[in-house]
Formats: sequence, C-alpha cells, structure tokens
Amino acid sequence: MAIDVTRIDDFPVLRELLDRDTEFKRHYRKEGGFVVTDFTILDDVLKEINRKLKGLEQPGRVTFVEFARARYADALKNFDRKVLDRSLILYIYCPFDVCIERNVRRFREARGEDIDEHIAPTDIMERYYKYDDYEELYLKSEAELKRRAPAPLVVVRNDIEGLERLKRELKKVTEALKK
Repeated sequence: MAIDVTRIDDFPVLRELLDRDTEFKRHYRKEGGFVVTDFTILDDVLKEINRKLKGLEQPGRVTFVEFARARYADALKNFDRKVLDRSLILYIYCPFDVCIERNVRRFREARGEDIDEHIAPTDIMERYYKYDDYEELYLKSEAELKRRAPAPLVVVRNDIEGLERLKRELKKVTEALKK
C-alpha cells in the first residue's frame, strides 16, 4: 500500500489568521513581516490545524504537523482526543543556541522557494521559545516526559550536525510509526 505523506506547518495557518485580522487587533506589520501582539492566536492556529486534520483522515495517509511552543502541555489541549488517539508526537530536542544559529543560517541561505525560509525574530525566540516545558521534562527524565504526553511520544535529538546521527534518530520514528 502506498503511503500519502502530508505536512501542515503552523506558520502558513498563522499568516492566514493574521490576514483576516484587518483591524490589527492581534498583530501589527513590521519590516515586511508582522509582530504578534495577542499570543492567544497561537491556540487558534492549532485549533484550525485540528479542524484540517479531521478532513485529511484516510487510510494510508500520514500527516506531519509542525509547530513550536513554550508550553506543549497546553498547546496539545487544542487537539481533539480523537486526533490525539491517532497521533504520534515527535519532540525534536535541540538546544536553543543551535536553534538560533540554524534559524539565521536558513534565512541567509534562502532562495525564496520554501515556506521554511522565513526567519523567526531572535527577540521573539528569546521570549517565547527559549524554554519549553517538554525540554525541561526531557532533560530531567525522558520516561517522565513520555508518561505525561497525551499520545505516544518519540524524542528525536537534533542537537548536532551529521547525517549518520540523524539516520539513527529517524529510525526511532519509523519504528514507532510501525507500531
């Protein structure tokens, strides 16, 4: 059976919601981009993704949802139990300094061909992404993090460069998907 793989990134969904915010109640425009002023919109983004997931459900389809949050325990509450029951959570661990470096490099090397080529402003990353509840739990106990997750969870370490390490980490994901 062929597998249909779909990816949903929260950034385009955020942009859609901000485009509807024509009265600028939740953001303002800045330097060709935007600044979110009402962070509850991030919950609305996940609720919209949850709605989209329901429409994508079909045999042979795997959908990857990508988002970063400071409080994953709260963020995951935006997904219905039915969606979570069919989910595998991939927590990609990467220290903050490495994330900043990769964020800047990705933007500098951008060719304007990919949604991932946008930059997340460093001050926003500092305020909103530097510390997250899953990282805190993971660094104390991976077993405890897995126990508290609302769905099966696999931790992928993405803290160093190198294809061999990444292959080993991704093997954990394929094994978990088979289950």
